[in-house]
Amino acid sequence: MKFILTTILAILLSACTTTPSATDGPGLYTIPVGSVIQLNQALTIPARQARTAVQYGNATQGTDKWDPYCEFLVNTLAKTQTTLPAGDYRVTKIQRAQIPYANTKPSGGQMVASADETTTWVAQSPSYSWLYKTILLLESNTYPDVRQLECGTVFNGYEARHITIKEFEILAGDVMTLKITGK
Repeated sequence: MKFILTTILAILLSACTTTPSATDGPGLYTIPVGSVIQLNQALTIPARQARTAVQYGNATQGTDKWDPYCEFLVNTLAKTQTTLPAGDYRVTKIQRAQIPYANTKPSGGQMVASADETTTWVAQSPSYSWLYKTILLLESNTYPDVRQLECGTVFNGYEARHITIKEFEILAGDVMTLKITGK
């Protein structure tokens, strides 16, 4: 009887394992210092902002944090629009961060009745997800004012992890290329 129960339990547990997916693989944080982000096209930094982004293979000013994205940050907040020129940006240091992120997607969570709209937020139980970011500190002879490239995405609970090199390549499209040292 113990043998049958053990066998059934083993089969049930093996059914719970996941198969490898296209997003499996080394994380972006595993690239060696000295690698290069090659920006293949100039990116616009709007006036009074210090960042510009890439997502879905396109340059953009706003990102959907629920999908993999990258944002270039510069040191100077200019009064006029500036351009981050195409060129090579060397990775000098790599950091990782995990930040609680308020869940703005419908959660299907249970709500309780409240007296009016102003107290509805009290009646909801907030759910949090995690924004996982890999921060690549950069330097460049072409544009010395560049600070870093932040790449990440928001994940729910047990799915939380840093984006992979493959996900970076997909989000970057033709806008930028990762050249890993030693390859």
